Amino acid sequence: MLDQNNSLYQIMSDAATEMKRLGYTENSLKHYWDVWKRYLKYTVVNDIDRTDMDSFLKEKYSYDRGSDVLTTRNQRTAVRALNVLEYFAEYGKIYIRFPLKSPLDTDNPFRKESSTFLSNLKENGYSKATMHTHERVIIRFLHFLKDEGLASIAEFNEKHISDFILEITGHRGKVSYETGSLRKFFRYLYQEGQTAKDYSLFIPACNRLKSREHLPTVWKEDDINRILHSIDTGNPVGKRDFAMILLAVRLGLRGSDIKNLCFSDINWEAETITITQVKTKEPVVLPLIESIGMALVDYLKYSRPISDQPYIFLALRAPYNPLSSENHLHQVLNKYISRSGVIITADKSHGMHSMRHTLASGLLKQGTPLPVISGILGHRDSNTTAEYLRVDIEQLRSCTLGLEVEEHE
Repeated sequence: MLDQNNSLYQIMSDAATEMKRLGYTENSLKHYWDVWKRYLKYTVVNDIDRTDMDSFLKEKYSYDRGSDVLTTRNQRTAVRALNVLEYFAEYGKIYIRFPLKSPLDTDNPFRKESSTFLSNLKENGYSKATMHTHERVIIRFLHFLKDEGLASIAEFNEKHISDFILEITGHRGKVSYETGSLRKFFRYLYQEGQTAKDYSLFIPACNRLKSREHLPTVWKEDDINRILHSIDTGNPVGKRDFAMILLAVRLGLRGSDIKNLCFSDINWEAETITITQVKTKEPVVLPLIESIGMALVDYLKYSRPISDQPYIFLALRAPYNPLSSENHLHQVLNKYISRSGVIITADKSHGMHSMRHTLASGLLKQGTPLPVISGILGHRDSNTTAEYLRVDIEQLRSCTLGLEVEEHE
């Protein structure tokens, strides 16, 4: 929390100066500063403790940090701005969720390690999205090492691992993605002989699946229909978005596979969709069901820009590029969830991946065997599918048969 003995305005000024040094754009700084100024005025007018951010968010942005889900851009901006300010006041650093596009300075002593590691990932067939995820974590970690005064990887020790993890845990509890990337990075350095120890062994294990507090999200059929009906297919954006969301709802495709769907993947005569999954590199053949076929035809005939791109789904503004690998289609889906009026609670996942959970759950209820569901979802291992279905398996376990006991005289 913000220290009452510090000047709030001074903290704001120092934070803005540091963000400018890190390369934040003037536009981003303006958004942050506008929220901070409004917060400063709120504390003065209401004569309240500067640590009371919750009342400010509730009154000015209709947002309760304890229970509500962020639904508007203004809410997301305000929460992000206050989180940055709060973190800076406590740690004297700007928490960087995503490193800058050119994250390592030319004088950074760890540029070689970063470059060779990413090249190794590429040579081993990792997708662009996965490489980008690892890159963000490693770049942030290497920034941390430089800030700690290290000039080479040889000066590194176990304490730097614990200090870095402590720093990122101080901002949020889930660090499984970060620790996974670090483990891979240090295993690579050790195998290449760049470190005397295998520091990957010193990184605590974080089993992301087992540590989840909540069961996988499963949507009600009525809610899914309301979301689909909220999409205006009378305009180009709606036609494209409807087709993409329908692929997730009816076939359980991941966002990455939807974005990478090509004309060559569709066999109209055989009525099949055959893809090699971006995440697993495993092939999967799915039925081209009628509703999806009609949605694709509607989009291709009346919405898709004229382009030589092999990808089906494109941006609808020039130069009509394929959808970015960083676009996980989360905001696309959430736009229509908001329009539909479907209520989502704080513990409910509402990204495109939740549609895979819902499809798997529906198949299980229809009596589809687990290996068949695994094949439809493109899972290598049925244990992964079982994780998707925890919600239904646990419900089944809670059911008991009411046996009538016949009394005999």
